[in-house]
Amino acid sequence: MLNDYLKYRKARVNAHGIHSPFVFEFYNEIVKKHQTEIDSKIEALRTNLVRSKKKISFNELGAGSRKGTENDRTVKSIAKHAATAPKFGGLLARICHFYEIESVLEFGTSLGIGTSYLAKHAKSITTLEGCESVLELANENFKTLGYHNVNSKLGEFSTLLNQFEKDTVFDLIYIDGNHRLEPTLDYFEFALNHSHDNTFIILDDIYWSEEMKLAWEKIKADERINVSLDLFRLGIVCKRTGQRKQDFVLKI
Repeated sequence: MLNDYLKYRKARVNAHGIHSPFVFEFYNEIVKKHQTEIDSKIEALRTNLVRSKKKISFNELGAGSRKGTENDRTVKSIAKHAATAPKFGGLLARICHFYEIESVLEFGTSLGIGTSYLAKHAKSITTLEGCESVLELANENFKTLGYHNVNSKLGEFSTLLNQFEKDTVFDLIYIDGNHRLEPTLDYFEFALNHSHDNTFIILDDIYWSEEMKLAWEKIKADERINVSLDLFRLGIVCKRTGQRKQDFVLKI
C-alpha cells in the first residue's frame, strides 16, 4: 500500500490543477472545508469506544480485517481499525450538508461512526450490517448521539438489497462492506440502478487490496460514470451525464 500512497501523492492536485467547474466547487467547498464538520460528540464517542475492553462475537461476512480474524473481538480493536477516520467523517458530513443530501444508503454500519457523520445532515439513512452484535452496539451509539434518522438493517447484503423497490433512488450511496472484487462490483451495479444523475457513489478502502484496486479501476472506467475523484482512502464517482469523462486525484 505504501507504493500506492506514493503514487497518489505524486498525482494528487489542489484547486489550481482542476479544470472542471463541478470538481473545482467540490474541492473548495467539501475537501478544503471538511474539518468544519468534525463533530466533538461523535469524536467523544469514538474515544470511549477506543478505550472499551468489551468483547463481542463477530461474524465476518466480507473480506475481513487486516488487524484480526478471531470470532471474538474487542470493541477497541473494531473502533481503531474499522471506524471511519475523523477527516473522512467530516468529508461525508460536508457532502451531505453542502449538497443537501436527503436519502443515503450505507453498506457496512460497523460501530456507526461513519453513519453518524452522514446522519448529521442527511434526512434519512438506511444502513446495512451483517454482524448482529456490532449492529446492536451501533444502534446504541445512534441513541446516545440522538440520531433518529437512521434505519438499520441486519443481514447479508445480497439478501437485503433484494428488499428494495426497483424505483428506490438515493442521493448518496456509501459502500464500505465486503472488500472483495465481485461483491463490490455487484454493489456498484446496484448503486447505479438506484441513483440519479447527481448521486454520489462513494467507495471506502479503494487501495485496501489488489481486488479493491481492480474494482476501483473497473468502476472508474465504466462508461456510465463521467466523474471520478480519488482521495486515496475514498473513491467517489458520479454519473453526471453530459459532462466530459474525467478522473481526478485530489489532495486531502
